[in-house]
Amino acid sequence: MKTKKLIINGIIVGFVFLILDMLFAMITSPFFSPYSDLAIWKIPPNLAAGGVFDFINGFILVGVFMMIYNGIPGTGWRKGLNYGIIVGLFRVVMMSFSVIVMYAVPIELVVISLISGFIEIIVLCILLSMIYEKI
Repeated sequence: MKTKKLIINGIIVGFVFLILDMLFAMITSPFFSPYSDLAIWKIPPNLAAGGVFDFINGFILVGVFMMIYNGIPGTGWRKGLNYGIIVGLFRVVMMSFSVIVMYAVPIELVVISLISGFIEIIVLCILLSMIYEKI
């Protein structure tokens, strides 16, 4: 039964992750476009790899969620919100700090990535918790 939950939720979350990544890329592209000449960007981006990684990340999010489910405070969407905050701190905040240290990227772009990434991961985790409890 747990394997079935992992597979179904992993596919759903991976697909939603892919959609949210595309949506947030479109929303934030006006901020990133003026900096397209920075040598750090991969132009064009590798969309196939991005799609594969979104599905892998979806399965990772679900797997970790299942392992720590009982330890996450709250129920329903609140459990997802709490999980999203935890994941966001590790995924988004730590990555933003690393970008500031390692690359000459304008701070405006780091802040935009931080905010949009945190919103994306929280929405994704809320959806995950709502779907997980229904399946």
